[in-house]
Amino acid sequence: MKSIQDKPADGATIQVAGNAAAEPTPVCHIIVGDSSPQTGGMCAHMTLLADGLANAAQDVHVWAPDATELACQSVVKIHKTLGKLSLRDLRRTGGLLNGFRKPRRLLVYWVPHAYGYKSMNVLFCLWLWLRSAFRKDRVELMVQECFLSFSRRNWKQSVMAMVHRMMIALALNAADHVWIALSGYEQTLRPWTFGKRVAFTWLPVPSNVEVHNDPAKVADLRARLAATGYLIGHFGTYGDSITRLLDDIVPALLKDGDASLLLLGSRGLQFRKQLLERFPDFEGRLHATGYLSDAELSIYLSACDVMIQPYPDGLTGRRGSSLAPLAHGCAIVTNATEVTESLWSARGAVIFAEMTGPAFREAVRDLRKDPAAAQRVRRAAHETYVSYFDPAHMVKTIQAAKS
Repeated sequence: MKSIQDKPADGATIQVAGNAAAEPTPVCHIIVGDSSPQTGGMCAHMTLLADGLANAAQDVHVWAPDATELACQSVVKIHKTLGKLSLRDLRRTGGLLNGFRKPRRLLVYWVPHAYGYKSMNVLFCLWLWLRSAFRKDRVELMVQECFLSFSRRNWKQSVMAMVHRMMIALALNAADHVWIALSGYEQTLRPWTFGKRVAFTWLPVPSNVEVHNDPAKVADLRARLAATGYLIGHFGTYGDSITRLLDDIVPALLKDGDASLLLLGSRGLQFRKQLLERFPDFEGRLHATGYLSDAELSIYLSACDVMIQPYPDGLTGRRGSSLAPLAHGCAIVTNATEVTESLWSARGAVIFAEMTGPAFREAVRDLRKDPAAAQRVRRAAHETYVSYFDPAHMVKTIQAAKS
């Protein structure tokens, strides 16, 4: 068997098999940008996909910039040849891709902020278009975020928003298939195809928090945190838009003197302090954890009787703070807007309430008074996660697509 070998700057060895009697192993190339707070869980999502495809007997290569932190299995080949995403880096990466057999399948994670140049890397998108037009690579976009909105108050944001639209137009023109994290993205992106026939498929994003079953630890937590009888949880980052909602909801919930509230997330301790300054009587029933490892977070989620997850723009399948409790089969009380997918109510996976403190309190009390109903919601939550959001579902969907 003849092979071609190249050694990129990171020392990885690329082997491309020539003609052989056996059926060749499917090769998948995943292109990912820089990991940062702005790009959310992009790299975590990519790692789940790369590992899943590798476990399904595909030859997986990940192409990334220097600064991207990845934790894939050793069987996944990682090439940090995209460097700083300069013209030289793109040419080098393109040359190495050319050594692989055709047709090459490129799965490109699309978050405009992930590709450097202050999120305005038109060159990268032009490179994708050239790969598709002249190298005949099959480009598939995995759209996590579309583009910034225009702003009347911030001209710099408006310039970035305009450039983002130029970038996505080039990327869509290069794409054969577009995987979207939210079903509503198709309506947003379709005009930027300019009539090109492109398939859009909703590919829900999995939770980044793996479920760890440890009944003994869960029982110990409940003994310490829910001694009064009922443990309500919230998981999030406690940004201003969320804490404004919680400022109204938390006091209403803790009017019930035998309920406790657990704030999960890295800024939960600060928010707890702010609440206790206003409501000192909540001391002993208002808990916060600060940062937790995924294994620890899983135990805390499992200990909660119900989760409250309010959002200014409503629940969607992109809300990782709700996907984690969903994966754990938690009963969730949240709110809906026009962007909320229909599957949530159709499957009874969550309880929707009006965006007020009294409405959330009433929804929580209803679940508490009806254990059978609460159990039905938990079961529906878990089944919905398995059916739509589980990493195995994502991998099977990608595998089944035409390559």
